[in-house]
Amino acid sequence: MHWLALSFILLITGCAQDIHDLETSDNHNLPSPKLQALGVTGFLLHWRGEGLLFDPFFSRPTFAELFWLKPDTDEIDKRMPAAKDVTMLLVGHAHYDHLLDVAWVMRKHTPEATVYGSSTAGHILHAEISPDRIVNAELKMARLQSLPDQRMVAQADGWFYTAKRGIRAMPIESSHAPNATGLDLMGGKYEQDLTALPKGFWNWREGQTMAWLVDLLDEQGRTVYRIHYQDSASSAPYGFPPDLGDNKRVDVEILPVASWSNVTGYPEGLLKQTRPSLVVLSHWEDFFGGDPDDPKVLRAEKDVPGMIKKTKDNVPAGTVVVIPKPFSEIALPAAEER
Repeated sequence: MHWLALSFILLITGCAQDIHDLETSDNHNLPSPKLQALGVTGFLLHWRGEGLLFDPFFSRPTFAELFWLKPDTDEIDKRMPAAKDVTMLLVGHAHYDHLLDVAWVMRKHTPEATVYGSSTAGHILHAEISPDRIVNAELKMARLQSLPDQRMVAQADGWFYTAKRGIRAMPIESSHAPNATGLDLMGGKYEQDLTALPKGFWNWREGQTMAWLVDLLDEQGRTVYRIHYQDSASSAPYGFPPDLGDNKRVDVEILPVASWSNVTGYPEGLLKQTRPSLVVLSHWEDFFGGDPDDPKVLRAEKDVPGMIKKTKDNVPAGTVVVIPKPFSEIALPAAEER
């Protein structure tokens, strides 16, 4: 096994922290429109007869199981909310805690869904999913380009639409934070289709990391809500949404906590650009085994309170910051009037 993988194992074998000092939310049965947190970086929403799913992950393998990974199908079936209406499944990168459960979810729980992710994610999923349900989102990824003043900004390259055209999504070039070892472990990519899902966790190669900009549209195709989903903490300006010229601000910002202190300009740079009405902090709870009904703070991240404070210090007055427990619901803010 690669020494980088060994470094990762040593990192995660410490004790997870209790959440008693965190002001977590745990709401249920809220009226729509709403997000449902699924734990780690997973979220589900329903909009105008269609569903959208981000990075579903329920398996939470233990330390020993990292060497022979497989989806915990019993846990997935127990935990996955009703999602037959999901037609778009967005994946940010191909590490196992984002991709391991996707094939089973698509086959069993979201039979109408198409998955959008990197070419590496597609090569992995090809082992279990029909290629006509897999889209290489890198083909429309908003890529960073250098301006004459030396600033790097993403340039929009188009949207993916759901079948009913009530939801659209734009992938944005991003990057993955190094962990506490100072390294981006499990990097690399696949360039050919796999015939079986990887077993050792180190073979779930990252591929291209992407953030997502998602618009929820009305019957006339106008944006009602704009959601920015940052898949991994990343140094500014990676993951920043492009300027679309429509003066529409981001309503909901979804930000991962994991490894936030190992990158620069995060989250303050992103928050100053997006100016959201609601911030949802994700990827804060421990997913190495454990019980999602009794979540602990991610053991590899030592300063979750620091991320919370920096987030609150860099949002507009009145912005709500939520730290959802797994499977709780978050009400979307009131839609802005045009």
